[in-house]
Amino acid sequence: MSGSPSPSGAHDGEDHRAPRWVKVSAGIAVLLVVVFVVVHLAGGGMVGHAP
Repeated sequence: MSGSPSPSGAHDGEDHRAPRWVKVSAGIAVLLVVVFVVVHLAGGGMVGHAP
């Protein structure tokens, strides 16, 4: 059967890495979160939004 896993547990050349666009999107999201946190810790974020 071609769909059966090999007895040794090897993946027979299957590649399960994320596509490049997923890695780039995740990197941008992490960068935005870091910038958001740094701006707020520095006291410069959303200053005029308090009631």
